[in-house]
Amino acid sequence: MASDNRIKHALHDPKWSYDEVNRVRPSNAAMVLPSEYTKDMEESLYCPECFTPISRSPKDKDRFSNGRSCCFMHRSSYRDIPCSLRTPLVDGKKYLSEEDAKQAITSDQLAIISSFMTERPHRPDGNAEPYEQSAVEDEDGPVAQVPIGRHRGETFALPSRITTIAGLCRRFDVNLYKYFVLPNTDVARKLSDILIDIATVTEECAVPRLYYGTVLRSRNAGIHPKPTNIRMTRLQAHPDIVDFTIKVPAGEQEEKGINDESAGRIVLFWGKITSNGVGLAVSGLGWGEFALLAEKYQKFLTV
Repeated sequence: MASDNRIKHALHDPKWSYDEVNRVRPSNAAMVLPSEYTKDMEESLYCPECFTPISRSPKDKDRFSNGRSCCFMHRSSYRDIPCSLRTPLVDGKKYLSEEDAKQAITSDQLAIISSFMTERPHRPDGNAEPYEQSAVEDEDGPVAQVPIGRHRGETFALPSRITTIAGLCRRFDVNLYKYFVLPNTDVARKLSDILIDIATVTEECAVPRLYYGTVLRSRNAGIHPKPTNIRMTRLQAHPDIVDFTIKVPAGEQEEKGINDESAGRIVLFWGKITSNGVGLAVSGLGWGEFALLAEKYQKFLTV
């Protein structure tokens, strides 16, 4: 992601106070970036993971003396409250027992994704009408043997989900700090640590990964625009790469809100990076393998 700061945003709620016994997320909190901080917020900013009070540093300037941008920091008085946003977990999150991992899933702190949907699911009512853009599908997947225990070689049998990238984009501010085990991986990592900016990619990759990119332009590649034509959606690429293109039928992209007017929007996708002439591309994405991020969440990927 674009910043090295572990706490990408704070929760701001002047009517809420931290409860050490019942650590719950302030339900009416606003999402605040370090650049959006004002002095009246100082006593009502909270960490998005552990919910303890946090502060912006420096308080009265937008940058440190060395030029580094301001950031949010935990307060030393709460150092005994565990929070992975204090330091990066290089090897991902480990769990003491299978019961601990299952409890993390139950409490919405961990998700095991066995696969992303490639085909549009059938409506329960049999209605064949197109899905609304906001529709999010999520189904039970197979029980997965996941090696996320504290001991080498220790695996846990955990319930998994079959889901969509749109599902990750929904409540994106919350999901950023949630742990995920994605398909064909064996490490639980925060979504904020998994996402790869296409603007940093310089070569093909045959292993599917979770990427995001900013749309430069998008067009229907057919002489006569039809939903079955490929829509060429160009994303902001690395300076060493001529261009990066999402190549998916126009009708499927437009269903997700990607059209001629999508410049500046952010797209998330799960896929392999391939060559495309002198540039790079992703193609053949399934129904649930890409989505347009809601504009209100874009600031978390552009700071």
